[in-house]
Amino acid sequence: MAESLFKKLKNFHELHESVHDSQTLISILKKELNSYTVFDLMKIQAQLENECKHLPPGYKEKFKEKMGEQLFGNYKAIISGDSYHNQKLDVELYSEFLKNFQSKLTDQTDEHFLDMTMLYYMCALYNIFVTLTPPHPEGTPFPGGYFVEKKGEDYYCPVRDKQEDNSEALCKFCVAKQADME
Repeated sequence: MAESLFKKLKNFHELHESVHDSQTLISILKKELNSYTVFDLMKIQAQLENECKHLPPGYKEKFKEKMGEQLFGNYKAIISGDSYHNQKLDVELYSEFLKNFQSKLTDQTDEHFLDMTMLYYMCALYNIFVTLTPPHPEGTPFPGGYFVEKKGEDYYCPVRDKQEDNSEALCKFCVAKQADME
């Protein structure tokens, strides 16, 4: 199923077998995201709105803002940028991430969110393996009034350790450290 979801990439093989460094990864992500139309992006925006409709009002606006930054900010950065410090990938972590990505797409039961899920995972690949930043941007809120923050060169997340074993979460791949909750 997942192979047919890509617009330009033939399948996961291209993401898995062809990528050994961040420069190759960004090239493949760029190829895929350049095929998105304005209508694809509008559909993803509508999916984001739908996903957020039941969140509490104060939390909803900040969460939508940060998810928009994650999806559309990274989309723009990927397709417009081409000068990145090339670095070798942690192949084991990268392979595990791709398995998680493929599993998520295969298990996706609500096709309304499939496009948003695809973009989210491609942006997360960019964050984790190219820019070495968390998949949730700095300032992303979490329940309880906590949020992702950056102190110096390090990122801190309030749920990092609590979600590390959650197969739905990307926490086990995240570069952020667990925030001190005291």
